Amino acid sequence: MTKDMLMARIAAIVTTLADMGGSPESTLYLALGMDMDAWQTIRGIMLRSGLVNISSHYVTLTDSGKVTADRLNAVIEERR
Repeated sequence: MTKDMLMARIAAIVTTLADMGGSPESTLYLALGMDMDAWQTIRGIMLRSGLVNISSHYVTLTDSGKVTADRLNAVIEERR
């Protein structure tokens, strides 16, 4: 997985979580094409960077994650 692919997947997950409020890990894993290695990599980056909390395999955004999602969504809206 390239850095660009990694960043795009993290951006997609963060903005989706902002809309949904949270998600089971399994749903996000399935969204990545059932690639456990990709999910573990992305999961680790999001946890270490403080974007998400994971409790009982349920993923939610931290306050920092919400700010990041808002910024990403603003850029998306600008480009429309």
